[in-house]
Amino acid sequence: MRRRAYHRSVIPFDVIWLPALEPAELTGLQLHLLDAVKCAGGAPVVLIFQFSGPTISLGRYHLYEGPAQHGGVAAYRRLTGGRIINPGAGWIGCALVMPSRTAVLDARDAKLRPEQVMNRYVRGAMAALRALGVDCSYPGRDALTCGGRELAMCTFEEDTGGALLFEIFIAVGQGLESMPRDMERFDPEGRLACRFYDERTCTLLARELGRTPAFEELAANLEAGYRWMFGGARRRALTAAERSGAAAQMYGLGTRWLGGRRPAASLNQVGHMAIQLGSMQAYLAAADGRIGRIEFYGDFIANSAGLERFERTLAGQRLDLMTLAAATMETYADGTNFILGCGELGNLARLILKAS
Repeated sequence: MRRRAYHRSVIPFDVIWLPALEPAELTGLQLHLLDAVKCAGGAPVVLIFQFSGPTISLGRYHLYEGPAQHGGVAAYRRLTGGRIINPGAGWIGCALVMPSRTAVLDARDAKLRPEQVMNRYVRGAMAALRALGVDCSYPGRDALTCGGRELAMCTFEEDTGGALLFEIFIAVGQGLESMPRDMERFDPEGRLACRFYDERTCTLLARELGRTPAFEELAANLEAGYRWMFGGARRRALTAAERSGAAAQMYGLGTRWLGGRRPAASLNQVGHMAIQLGSMQAYLAAADGRIGRIEFYGDFIANSAGLERFERTLAGQRLDLMTLAAATMETYADGTNFILGCGELGNLARLILKAS
């Protein structure tokens, strides 16, 4: 029986294959496309890409002060939050750049809440993998699983103009179980904290299929999966303007984007909390029972503009549970902004009180 198309988009989306992409180039390209997709006539874009060597991918909110390469392993910082993973050679990545979280979805998703975004946008990748014969599912949070073992990680960001970046990284010939080896090479001092994975908790396509699909086969399936979801697709190459725009964005980020995310020395009160996706930290300076300044770090997924607003809102607030809970609801209750992976919103107030 033929599958019914999930949705037929009004504007066809572009598909770009990038089988040999440098990690830092991805960040610059995504920034350029997030700006371009909001312009009149800008089409949604699906990037399907692969890195060539060992790679560590930091989430937007991880603490890190160090080089972009060590021990033969390269590192880059995503625009999205979430866990640290190792999506280098042996993985395939797919990034969707959309004008908004609902721009290409059905009318029934007009009021899509942040916690539903990954559920919707992972479906094209699931269709692609099921067409290969992989029995995968999305049980929630940030992972696509097979037999309960993590096969892929997904995450997303919305910029200040509301444009959506959704990313999914799929383990093909190498998976999360090689993270300890890659992290030992890149970060032998253990400054970066991440989960320990093994064959009981994660898997890869090569193990599930008994063969290792080539980039071209996977890219074609991903393209077909998102065509099934959205409707018309047109494959094309990067333009000269896009390459130039990506390079300009990379230059604008500078070296501090990767290695300069750290709290000021004045934020000397620290709270730690285990969360659904790993861990989260609050660094704050306080006096006379009020917050002077606060910053959050860790494995959570949040839109950057919303997190900045939350940190500004907390400045000057009294350090008591009810006041902090009210400030949290002010930023996050209506679903415009989001902070996911840390459980109920009340946990944020409790984390702040731990720091105080």
